[in-house]
Amino acid sequence: MPEGAAPAEVAEALAGLLPAAVLVRDGGRGTYVADRAGVRHVPAHAVTPVDTNGAGDAHTGVLMACLARGAGLRDATGRANVSAAIAVTREGPATAPTAEEIDAVVAERRSTLGVPD
Repeated sequence: MPEGAAPAEVAEALAGLLPAAVLVRDGGRGTYVADRAGVRHVPAHAVTPVDTNGAGDAHTGVLMACLARGAGLRDATGRANVSAAIAVTREGPATAPTAEEIDAVVAERRSTLGVPD
């Protein structure tokens, strides 16, 4: 990221250069999604991190799995944010949560995570 640039600005700039959606992860603050419809913020699931090793892998894996199953980008991003949040509460890199663990958090926090019903 260019020094001083906000994640939303970076997402918007990249989306203008590419014929696809762009996601910019902003750690515990969530993810910015930019595409032809504009820039949207998908909030994070707040946790106290223990080990951030593997958070990006968990996020990317769940995002891709959700998209492959036909989920919309905002829904997939919200579930990916939950996955990364759960992953950072565990020690070690191989800590991606199960679909059931993600479902439980999404059901509990649906309105604040940006995940549609």
